[in-house]
Amino acid sequence: MKALKRSICSITALVLVMSAATAAGRTAEYSSGTAAPPTLFSASGPAAVTDKDEVVYARLSASGGAQNIYVVNHFSLSSGGNITDYGDYTAVINLTGLEPITLENGTVTVPSDSENFYYQGNLSGSNLPWLYEVEYRLDGVLTPPESLGGKSGSLEIRMTSAQNTSVNAVFYNNYMQQITLTLNNDDCANIRAPGATTANAGKNRILVYTVLPGQDARITISADVKDFEMGGLEITAMPFSMSFEIPATDDMIDDFTLLTGAIAELSDGVGKLNDGAAAMASGSAELKEGSSEFLDGLSQLNANAGQLAGGSSQIMEALSLIASSLSNADISSDMLAELARLPELLTQLADGLNQVTEGLTAQKETYTQAFSALDRAIAGIPSHQVTRAQLENLYEKADDDEKALLDRLMESFAAAAAVSDAYGQNKQALSSVGASLDSLSRSNIPAMLSLITSQISGALSGNDMNDMIGQLGQLTDGLLELSMNYAGFHGGLSSFMQGLSALYSGYAELDGGISELSGGIAEMSGGIAVLHDGTNQLAAETSGMPELIKNEIENLVSEYSSAEFEAVSFTSDKNTDISFVQFVFRAEGIAKPAAESGGLAEADQLTFWDRLKRLFQ
Repeated sequence: MKALKRSICSITALVLVMSAATAAGRTAEYSSGTAAPPTLFSASGPAAVTDKDEVVYARLSASGGAQNIYVVNHFSLSSGGNITDYGDYTAVINLTGLEPITLENGTVTVPSDSENFYYQGNLSGSNLPWLYEVEYRLDGVLTPPESLGGKSGSLEIRMTSAQNTSVNAVFYNNYMQQITLTLNNDDCANIRAPGATTANAGKNRILVYTVLPGQDARITISADVKDFEMGGLEITAMPFSMSFEIPATDDMIDDFTLLTGAIAELSDGVGKLNDGAAAMASGSAELKEGSSEFLDGLSQLNANAGQLAGGSSQIMEALSLIASSLSNADISSDMLAELARLPELLTQLADGLNQVTEGLTAQKETYTQAFSALDRAIAGIPSHQVTRAQLENLYEKADDDEKALLDRLMESFAAAAAVSDAYGQNKQALSSVGASLDSLSRSNIPAMLSLITSQISGALSGNDMNDMIGQLGQLTDGLLELSMNYAGFHGGLSSFMQGLSALYSGYAELDGGISELSGGIAEMSGGIAVLHDGTNQLAAETSGMPELIKNEIENLVSEYSSAEFEAVSFTSDKNTDISFVQFVFRAEGIAKPAAESGGLAEADQLTFWDRLKRLFQ
């Protein structure tokens, strides 16, 4: 359609120029007297102009510099009269009739009674709303365009356009440019034109670039060329106008509303997840502290176990020796003298056994405190479980990093649950340690030793030998019974110490696992807190997204809509009733060097009509 419009404009301009040439011939005919001159229209008042159009034509050099700017002005009249127009022209030509057209100090005056009146004005300057620059590089070397004809190699064409600030900015801000370049497929291979709309027309490749209002062109074209030649660049510029049919946005806005709602739900879900992770991190820290205290208690018990077992063994051996000696010895005066030392020895044994009992009591208190701390920490582990449905809901809205974080969360939940289950299975055994220590610490053996010691002392203080021997026999039986009872006590103490040592070794590994679990949960909780901050920020920034999207669509449409654009004259701000201004530029092409010939040059062989036709090609 655009190509057709350009063809119509070219044909119209050709007809106008031919009409002007014919009119010039007729003027010459009338002046020679061979025909009667027509009656020319004259007016005393102004014409009634309904609107005015301007088409600005310019020839550019192959490097983009502006040359030879002229304007074809078109007036639509509702009644005839004098037309007054303004422009910095060097010459004007009536393209409609033979009425005289005058130019004086930038003011153009001409009478017309036609419904449509055309005249051409040649501008004195070379300023266009855009500045163009075209560079050519052959095999990477900057090459003047006049030296490119007939050359071969790797060619790169770079073209730029920029605003000419010395011209009214209304054209740069409201006009769309269409830049067209044609390459011959026979001469150009591997054509690369990023951003271009391309089409094939016979053997030609047509490259079209569209530059929107307020933007600059940055065009790069490359090709492998041989015996290169190229037609000139063609540039048209006109007010940007595009029919935007704004789609019904209700469904789209509803979708964005659903999206923002989902983001808000995600933020809320991550918030709950963050609260749970924080509580889990706090519980795991308490668990770690309680487990550490419990391990310290077991360590103290284990460290003192050897001393307790050694002291108890010595006491058991001493009681056994005393009981055995008394039961096998013959009582005599000498023996009684030796027995006088027995109370002192038994007192020492009782004191030693009291120390063992006191040690067991202290260890029992330490263990009880450590076990209570561990029990509280384990109880602090959250008992609730994250369901698969909840997890899948979070997975659908999470990215890869967030999914990895959720996986770690589930691993931590599982590890904490495993610790809690393991503790539940062994809680009874762990709690029985305290009961065993309490039972051992309440042994009545020290009291029995004290009683026997006082009885021996009483028996030895008598004067009747027979009576003393009888009492000592009863004491010997008591010592034998005490020795056997203490052997059972010592066996229980030894078994307890061995179990305590195994418990300490196993729990040390469990405490290490709890420590790693606590560290992992703390790290995970920190990551979830960062995630929660991000989802909160995302929810806050997207809460108004539906309205924002709607406004942006309306702004985008209005930005490129010409509904509010009012055309202004390019030639002078004094001109009014402007309905349309268009720009048409053509750059010089690159031709092969002319072949030397002994005959007439091609230009000499062209007829007037051939030359006229070439002018508008």
